[in-house]
Amino acid sequence: MIDSISLGEMVDDQGYIRLNPKIARGTHENIKAYIIISFDNFSPSRRNPEFRDCTVNFDIICYMDEWCLDNYQVRPLKICGYIDGILNSLTDKNKMAKSLGNNIHMSGFGAYKFLGCNLAVLNEDISMYTLSYRALHFT
Repeated sequence: MIDSISLGEMVDDQGYIRLNPKIARGTHENIKAYIIISFDNFSPSRRNPEFRDCTVNFDIICYMDEWCLDNYQVRPLKICGYIDGILNSLTDKNKMAKSLGNNIHMSGFGAYKFLGCNLAVLNEDISMYTLSYRALHFT
């Protein structure tokens, strides 16, 4: 299917590729939040030069009118909690040894180290949290 569609058609006609980072509310009015995953700051692994360490950022972007959930919960922080829980179950050896974790293995990654979670207010309509981890032994 990709071979039959030109890059121009994917950008203009189909809307698969966006060159403008603006997210118009009318375009996706039912979407409550967006998650953008980025991999940055690659460096050689200290333990094995065939692997790379990198920073993995999860940007959770949410419209301010969708920010609050029931029970005084904040939508982007709840999403951050789910992501953190998944990554913790990947790397918590105590949980995995006792079969208390999900025993999930993500191909291409070794361990994750939590770096932080930061708020950014993008404008009066959209804000986001960035959840950051250091991924060790990335392939």
